[in-house]
Amino acid sequence: MRILLDENLPEGLIEPLRGLGHVVDSVGSLGLKGLANGPLYREIAVDYDLFFTKDREFAARVQGLEEPARVKVVLTVIRQQLEAQFVAEFLKVFASTDWSSPTTVLEWPLPS
Repeated sequence: MRILLDENLPEGLIEPLRGLGHVVDSVGSLGLKGLANGPLYREIAVDYDLFFTKDREFAARVQGLEEPARVKVVLTVIRQQLEAQFVAEFLKVFASTDWSSPTTVLEWPLPS
């Protein structure tokens, strides 16, 4: 899968996700920090399958679009913690998630 990480997620996710065989970029690694959400979604995120963010407002705006792009916006609700712990928890639930859902905006991970 092609994955884009918003600037509010740790860069430490990039290499582990690449190690799982995914193409992974981040807003930071692309030099796009501070880019407004509209252009980010319309011009950049459309080239990806999954766009992970912690920005609830961004996710809500995408959910309200009449014709959303094909990228799935994943509102990440893993609690804030040290980066190593966050990355470990993210990877654990990432591996057990079925990403084939047609939902445009997904709050993730779902409560167990």
